[in-house]
Amino acid sequence: MRQRSALRGNGASDPSAQAERPAEIIAARLRSVVVESHFAAREWRLDAGTSSGFDHCLILQTGEAWLHLEGEHLHVLGPAFVWSPAHSAERLVIEAGGSGHIIHIRRDLIEQTFRQIPEAGELINLLGAEQPLALAIEAESAVRLTRLLALISNELQEPRPGSETVISSALLISFVQLWRHVGARALALGETVGAAALLMRFRQLVEERFREQWAVARYAEALGVTPGRLHAIATRTLGRTPRALIQQRLIYEAAVRLERSAITIKQLSYLLGFRDAAYFNRFFAKQVGIPPARYRRAIVHRNVAGHAPPIPFTFYDWP
Repeated sequence: MRQRSALRGNGASDPSAQAERPAEIIAARLRSVVVESHFAAREWRLDAGTSSGFDHCLILQTGEAWLHLEGEHLHVLGPAFVWSPAHSAERLVIEAGGSGHIIHIRRDLIEQTFRQIPEAGELINLLGAEQPLALAIEAESAVRLTRLLALISNELQEPRPGSETVISSALLISFVQLWRHVGARALALGETVGAAALLMRFRQLVEERFREQWAVARYAEALGVTPGRLHAIATRTLGRTPRALIQQRLIYEAAVRLERSAITIKQLSYLLGFRDAAYFNRFFAKQVGIPPARYRRAIVHRNVAGHAPPIPFTFYDWP
C-alpha cells in the first residue's frame, strides 16, 4: 500500500528537533494519503503490514470505492464518509476517477481527540462499532473535510514547529464537521443518527448472539428500546424487519460453513442453535430455495466448473 513520506529530520544537533518530536509522536499514530483522480483503480491493504492495527477513514469526494471484507464487499459512491475499524476489512479499492482522502489512525489518538468533543456522543457510538460504516455526505462537506485532511498530510510530510498543534486542531475540526453532519444536523431532522447508531449496535449484538437464537424482543431489551421501535427503524431504514436481518445472518453463516468446512448438516444445525436438524433443513430451504445438502453439492459443482456462487449472500449491506 502506498504511504506518504515519513518525517525527515530528527538530528539532536538540529535546533528544530525538539519542536518536531511531538509531531513525530502523532505521526506514529496517524497516516494520511491524498487520493487524486487517476485513470486506473488503486488498492490499499488495510489488514497487513504497517496498516495493521489502525482504524481507517475515507472521505470519498468523487467516484466509487469498494471496501473488501472477508468474503463480502461494501460498495460506496461519493461523496461519502467511510469508517473501517482495525481488522474489519482486508482492502480498499478506489475505482478510476475517484478522489478524496484516507487517514489511518490509532484508536488512542481518536479517543484523545474525542475527549475534546463532548457533543459528539452519537458519532462516538457509530465509530465504536466493530463493523465498517459508510454514510453519504453532502458534496460541500466532503470538500471541507478533504481540505482539512490535506492540511494534515502537509504537516506530516513536512513537519515544522507547531505541527502537532496544527494536526491536532485539524483532526478536531474534522471530527466536529462529521458530528455536524451525522449528529447535530440529524437531531434537527429527527432520529436519523439515533437510528443509524441503534442499527449499528443491533448489528454488533446480532454478530455476538445469533447462534443463541435470541428473539427480537430480547435484542430490543438489550438495546434499551421497544420491539416496535426496533422494527420501525429497521424496516424504514433498511426495508427489512429485525427478524429478517437475524435470519439473514444465520443463513450467511450456514452458507459459509457449508462451503468451507466438512461439518455435517446435523452438526451445523446444532452449532447455529437449532435443536432439530430437520427444522434447520426446512429453514434453510425456505430462505435459500434449496436444502443445505443440495446447496453444498452446488458449491462443489461451482468450484469444479469455476462458476459464480449459487446464492449471492450479502450480510454487510446494512449500516
